[in-house]
Amino acid sequence: MTDALGHRLDALMDREALRRLVLELCAIPAPQGQEQAAGAYVERWMAREGLRPRRVAAVPDRFHVVGCLGGHAPAQDGARDLLIAAHLDTEGGLPAEEARWCVPPDAAPEEPVAERDGVFTGAAVANDRGPMACFLMAATLIRAAGIRLAGRFHLAACPGEIGPDPIDGHQGVARSGKDVGAAYLLANGGVAPDFMIAAEGTDFAVTTQGAGYAIFRIDLYGTQVFTPLFDATRPLAGHPNPIYRLGETIARLHAWAPDFERRHRYETRWGTTIPKVQIGAVRGGLPHAIGGGTGVCALYVEVGLSAVDRVQDVRREIAAVLEGTGPHDLTCVAYRQGGVADEAAVAPLLDAIATASQGVCGTGLAVADPVYASMWRDHNVFNRAGIPSATFGPRRWRPTLDDFATATLLYARIAIAICGVTPDTEPAR
Repeated sequence: MTDALGHRLDALMDREALRRLVLELCAIPAPQGQEQAAGAYVERWMAREGLRPRRVAAVPDRFHVVGCLGGHAPAQDGARDLLIAAHLDTEGGLPAEEARWCVPPDAAPEEPVAERDGVFTGAAVANDRGPMACFLMAATLIRAAGIRLAGRFHLAACPGEIGPDPIDGHQGVARSGKDVGAAYLLANGGVAPDFMIAAEGTDFAVTTQGAGYAIFRIDLYGTQVFTPLFDATRPLAGHPNPIYRLGETIARLHAWAPDFERRHRYETRWGTTIPKVQIGAVRGGLPHAIGGGTGVCALYVEVGLSAVDRVQDVRREIAAVLEGTGPHDLTCVAYRQGGVADEAAVAPLLDAIATASQGVCGTGLAVADPVYASMWRDHNVFNRAGIPSATFGPRRWRPTLDDFATATLLYARIAIAICGVTPDTEPAR
């Protein structure tokens, strides 16, 4: 890309329009599973800006919005297709009867979507509609500058990146996240790009890998005992009520987790994945029918998976940890594999990001903090399918308008570098 094209983009950058887009888009409630209103906003916005939006949906009320720019000379040398995607859903939105079991009553309220002195707050701003606004604006900059892209620049606003997972009695698409998200878009969206970027906050650094996860249910079994017959002197080890054995089980998992992180740490040139372990839920007994105690209780454990971890091997590790804890069962109830890009195949994308970073920020390309390679992001889906992908975006925590303007220019330059331009785009020299 010539300096003249970069100057065109800089001159057309409308910071006030970007501010409005961030605030309007992020203010729309879109808790997990309820992305429809935010998606409809993006669809209207794309249509108004000439980005030819269309819906891709596993179910009617949970749809992707896919826009496209360019494709004027797809057979031209160097013409390649790029997809930049971000997700519509945000955390929260649990009904009160569920939220009371994971959100303490004195928890601070969620910060509102707002902008003060150039600094933005709100969950949707950071995760993930702030970066979404940036690549939407990037497409309008390219179009307004009269830049004719040879390849296609696809833009996608996706549902279901955060979750949840359909586990136990919570089944169906209403309780599903990633099954209706990027995986569905890749399989059924008519988008087969050469490269993909998951536009999420990375503090302007990049990683080409990400973590998956497995959720295991550990069922502990015992014997119900009528309370008047209960022997309070029984030791915890081998106790008939499995709730009394939770302590030992938790202690073993807690001791195993740091060693798991150390042994499963996965480092490449463009990222470090540190798979984490956390006990996230516990179930057991019936509080409305408690007179006989319970013969069953369960722990739910989330285990991060790097791109090279095998869920079967992790299951065997946990099984070894649980030996001797009494009657139990171990079941994997959800599984998403991590992903990593082939280093040679992703090089052209990284070159484009590096050149854009130098041109806009005057800095080289940095490797993102391990936290960004240790979580699920939708580039995992594309890397697993052999499409070289990365996650790259603005400041994650309390981004500023300057951050978003910078990200917009970066995404525009990256798209131009990957897609190429037709000869009639270049200005006279």
